[in-house]
Amino acid sequence: MHNKFRATIVIVAFALLSTACGGGDEETADTTTSTSSSTTSTTMAPSTSESTTTTTTDAVDLGPVYPLTGEPLTDEDSADHPAVVVKISNNDSTARAALQGLNEADVIFEERIEQQATRFASVFHSVLPEEVGSVRSGRTSDVQIVANLNRPVFAFSGANDGVHGQLRRAENDGLLVRASADFADPQFRRIGGFSAPNNLVVDVTALLSKVEGGEAPLPIFDYSDNVMSVGEASPGVRIDARTSAFYVWSADDDGYLRFEGSDPHVTREGFQVTPQNVIVLTTTYVPSQVDRASVDAITVGSGPVVIYSRGFRVEGTWTREFERDPYTFTTNDGEEIGLAPGQTWVSLTPAGTSVQLTLEEADTLR
Repeated sequence: MHNKFRATIVIVAFALLSTACGGGDEETADTTTSTSSSTTSTTMAPSTSESTTTTTTDAVDLGPVYPLTGEPLTDEDSADHPAVVVKISNNDSTARAALQGLNEADVIFEERIEQQATRFASVFHSVLPEEVGSVRSGRTSDVQIVANLNRPVFAFSGANDGVHGQLRRAENDGLLVRASADFADPQFRRIGGFSAPNNLVVDVTALLSKVEGGEAPLPIFDYSDNVMSVGEASPGVRIDARTSAFYVWSADDDGYLRFEGSDPHVTREGFQVTPQNVIVLTTTYVPSQVDRASVDAITVGSGPVVIYSRGFRVEGTWTREFERDPYTFTTNDGEEIGLAPGQTWVSLTPAGTSVQLTLEEADTLR
């Protein structure tokens, strides 16, 4: 996994909770979200912490940063290219065994598909791996998800006619550049050791050198790194889908160890996925207009959000008025929330499907 530098220097005296941290992230939220506006009502879960946390943060301007991680940019030419979004499978244990390259992504969006399964829209920009997979199909949700990345290259294994039509329209509208194994792009290939559909990978570096169009991305998150000052200590979160995903804070790893069920979520190279930030973004899902068996995530509008960063947790509201806009996160008191520099995992989560971990649950997984 590539080294994680920091755009801020943080001195933290972090006391873990001496008693279990209970409470749900979205279970108390009553939200209505649409593509134009929404109404949100959020009830803060009471804190059960009996310990004292003291935090001092001194921000240091380190100059230019990568737009999608907030990490220092030493060579500005290395960021002067489009982002590449790769659809990656998470259907079952076989798909996870075939996983490659996910730990190198700047941002990972985890979206629902059908039957409570999830899939990853993985955004690469600061690092461009030569092998990422297993690559899976595009979905209609993807257009809104990637629309604020300034016309990224969108890599997918194929799609049905309806989805292809929507992706083609999105390309014509300047939202993305399509790159599909359906088009016989040589940057896609099959690997040994796995059978289809879990053996398709893409060379992100080669793909970017061959595809015409696209622009360097603009920031989609704020990296002012203030969750420690506006939130409370928390060991992590569980998100329920076909298989429950756990994110457990590890100070030694400076991130959240991801587990699928009780198993560490690791790549074929042996790297456990460990994002610096986990965003639980309460999302409304509606039936897809082109495939009634599938669902679309509505990621324009507003709704409740819970952000986990540096071992802390803060509740608030996410806002994104138009599909090309970045996300804005604010606390329930109206203060803007900034992430820590590094990899960010965004779980597009239906209301009531996530819960804060207790210390005992986190220690069992660690």
